[in-house]
Amino acid sequence: MIGTTDLSQLPGRANPIYLEGKVLPVSAEQARVLQLKDSEVIQALVRQGGMGDLELLLRGRAMPLPNLPLNWLPGQSVSLRVRASASGALALVPLADDAPAAPAQSLPNFFSRIGNLLFRPPGLAELAQVLQPGQLDKLLQTAGRTDLQAQWRGMQLSMAQLNPQALGQAMSAALGSEVWLARGQLPPVEDPKQLLRKLIAALSRGDAAEGEEGEGALEGLGALRRAVDDLEAAQVQAVQAQAQRELLFSCVLPFVDAEPVELQFRRAPRQGGESPPLTVNVHSRNRELGEVWLKTQLHGLDRVDLTMWALKEDVASQARLRSAELGAQLAEAGLAMQSFQVVHGPRLDQQPDWKPSGRGMVVDISA
Repeated sequence: MIGTTDLSQLPGRANPIYLEGKVLPVSAEQARVLQLKDSEVIQALVRQGGMGDLELLLRGRAMPLPNLPLNWLPGQSVSLRVRASASGALALVPLADDAPAAPAQSLPNFFSRIGNLLFRPPGLAELAQVLQPGQLDKLLQTAGRTDLQAQWRGMQLSMAQLNPQALGQAMSAALGSEVWLARGQLPPVEDPKQLLRKLIAALSRGDAAEGEEGEGALEGLGALRRAVDDLEAAQVQAVQAQAQRELLFSCVLPFVDAEPVELQFRRAPRQGGESPPLTVNVHSRNRELGEVWLKTQLHGLDRVDLTMWALKEDVASQARLRSAELGAQLAEAGLAMQSFQVVHGPRLDQQPDWKPSGRGMVVDISA
């Protein structure tokens, strides 16, 4: 849950930033507190302050932002470049490659958007489709953004060289820049939503070539927007689940040498004094193994129950034959495998039956 930044941690409350055109002057005290350096690019989150005015959240510091002429909206992530003048004074310049701000929405439309995301069908199928090997590369090439191409290459994992450190970094990035900014930390550059939004902005500005490539870019824009909807729906549902005292986190891990893998973590609310198991659902597709689902339930700290579904009969047979080997590997990691079930066929309940209850919602969006 994104919490409110504690301004009491500052040596003194930061003075408001006043815009002059599209340049945000920064005082010497603000520059010192934020540790700004000339030419660096920082991420900021636009949010609504306690009095209803917009403010910027930069590196965990909230700064009032009155008379905003850029038509930014609460919840929007923006990129700002630090620029030093001849006198040495610093200013923040919004970068043009951020997604153009959407027109102001009325409250009913805003909550309708939240409601649509909250009750969107579970799963990240649209996002997984966009993150297919080669799919995003075509759109990035059409947009002509070499910087985004480099960012995308840095996001892709290697199935052949997968390790806990790389997996942890990918999971941290999948949390979203909003979470890290609210914690006062720099967001990972591998944030998939920010990459998709920047690509949408580049293609929307008409950076793509005309003709056949341009038509492909238009088709890709729809796919990118649906992928962002998947991401934001997962974020909204995660917050709502937290309000219901549940854990629910979904993400897609992209690979350079394999199809994307969908992950979902879920823990039901505590019942009495018992802590429910942590459930990890994995959905993958592979040329050799075919489509595979794996459900892992972790009881306490060291007991696991595994269930596997595989479309290929030979894959299911091999899994049964090697169950003892799997149990031995888990034992080496300090885990005891209580059960291992293998099903030849698709998983019928592909997603946990989580549904928003309405608990913790501030506004009744069904009205």
